[in-house]
Amino acid sequence: MSLTQAQEIEFKEAFALFDPTNSGSIQPKAFADFLALLGDEELTNKVKLPTQALDYKAFCALLAKNHKGADTSDDAYGRLFDSINKDGSGNVSSAELRAALIHFGNNSLSEADVDEIVHEADVSGDGRVTVEEFLKIMQKSEKKLRGEYVL
Repeated sequence: MSLTQAQEIEFKEAFALFDPTNSGSIQPKAFADFLALLGDEELTNKVKLPTQALDYKAFCALLAKNHKGADTSDDAYGRLFDSINKDGSGNVSSAELRAALIHFGNNSLSEADVDEIVHEADVSGDGRVTVEEFLKIMQKSEKKLRGEYVL
């Protein structure tokens, strides 16, 4: 399996998102959530859900075999934002982010940690993260993964 540099970054980010505790594996439920988040019905129907945890290599193999690569990372981040924004307000609160992190298996962050994440992303200072603010923080994270210098 040979991935392009862009695919490698995209797959690492996706894997990290659904392995927030850095266990080195994604549970079948989290993988199903990942597929649902992509919003690609054809892909969801094509991919056979694993019955055991996926390590990074197996995750990449599944995606490389089935991924069309048509979406940009911003498209995926937008869908992620929408899935976190449960009340449909167009903003993500600390409570919504905390609930999403717990849903994806990250119970290690304290309430203060989540509040700090929201504070860092919240450029407007209203205590909530807009989709634009969310995209900026995710793009910053993407650059860090590529090894680029980020202010």
